[in-house]
Amino acid sequence: MKQKIATEIVEFKFNPNLSDEECIGIVDELEVNFHSKQKGFIDTELAKGKDGKWTMIQHWATMEDVKVVVKLMMQEPTTEAFRKAIDPTTVKMQLLEQIHTWSK
Repeated sequence: MKQKIATEIVEFKFNPNLSDEECIGIVDELEVNFHSKQKGFIDTELAKGKDGKWTMIQHWATMEDVKVVVKLMMQEPTTEAFRKAIDPTTVKMQLLEQIHTWSK
């Protein structure tokens, strides 16, 4: 049986004193220096809603891979700038198992 890809969806707000450009730069550092170096990482998409909430959508090779990274993220020095830049009271995370995909 083929291993199913895991999708991580994280919704949050950045601290209000940061510009969109600063927020994107902080996420870029997180992706380049942390996520992209982790086992099972596939990709990340960053989006922002009109309500000021940001959403990161990530794909991982397995659910086990993403669960390891979620724990590691709270301990790694390379993730500190991101962790300090967000409002922790606004964070909502979902871990989902891919069922099917469609593409052009």
